[in-house]
Amino acid sequence: MKLGLAITSGVAGQEEIDLAAIGSCGFDTILVGCYEDEVRWEAEQVASFLRSARRQGLDCYVIPWGYGRMLDPDPSITSLYIHTHPQTLQIDNRNRRCPKACPNNPQFLEWFASSMRTLAWLFEAQGFVWDEPSFHYVRGTWSCRCQYCQRLFAGSYGQKMPRRLTPEVIEFRQHSLNMFLLAAAAAIEAVDRRLRSVVMPAPLLDRVRGYRDADDHRAMVGSSAVDAVSVLVAEREVPSVPELTQSYAPAASAVISAGKELWLWVVPDQWQPNTVAAYLRMATDLGAQRLVMADYTSLYRGLSAPTLSRLLTAG
Repeated sequence: MKLGLAITSGVAGQEEIDLAAIGSCGFDTILVGCYEDEVRWEAEQVASFLRSARRQGLDCYVIPWGYGRMLDPDPSITSLYIHTHPQTLQIDNRNRRCPKACPNNPQFLEWFASSMRTLAWLFEAQGFVWDEPSFHYVRGTWSCRCQYCQRLFAGSYGQKMPRRLTPEVIEFRQHSLNMFLLAAAAAIEAVDRRLRSVVMPAPLLDRVRGYRDADDHRAMVGSSAVDAVSVLVAEREVPSVPELTQSYAPAASAVISAGKELWLWVVPDQWQPNTVAAYLRMATDLGAQRLVMADYTSLYRGLSAPTLSRLLTAG
């Protein structure tokens, strides 16, 4: 099993990262968060950091964050695009604009694809992680009902798009996200066909229903654009390994059954020796090909490099 380390601190934090130490601890992969508004001005610094990582023998994956707020729902991540192109934002079922670009809007898709081609050309990486691509959905309101979504829905189902979240609307949202992933993968592969696409769906909010929600993760798992699926394990406290493994077994099974590579992305509240051991065991039991620990700052704040090296070597 390969071990990845997420680096989410941005350019300022990259200057303090010891890439040699990361490799010596047992990590073979880094996943670097690339923020839309920061990359606009600091692209060369990010590229230099990734080149240094490659020289240390580390695989590198890029995580585009921001970019019309279609990727990563964290409200603290800014996107200049949504302020300069309000006409491309999603419209919810109450006819309100949401601070999130619509994946069916051709203007946004053209800009997004161009942006991803630029990143693929600038950065030396093995692939991209598409983090939680999704439509707006909160407190009973959902999107999108823009003119493009309504036209596509009517063309597909032969009826106007309803204002309720019907099975047909859910299916339409699933298909739209699948098409977005195809567009994202096509953009980076236009630069280098070897670049891989990894999708990380939203966290599992309802484990009783299994690996699906309003945007149906199974549609992403089955996408021909996806090479690997990263299942997000965002536990505040780490329970027993059997309990943790059982909770995420349906998600892991769905990925493996689809013939895709399974990654686990873990974000504990605190990193401790028993936390590392639990996640290593969980990843092994689920058959994951890669365990990604998030993130560099919190991990090395909680554990020293010698301790971490011993734990990862033992695991």
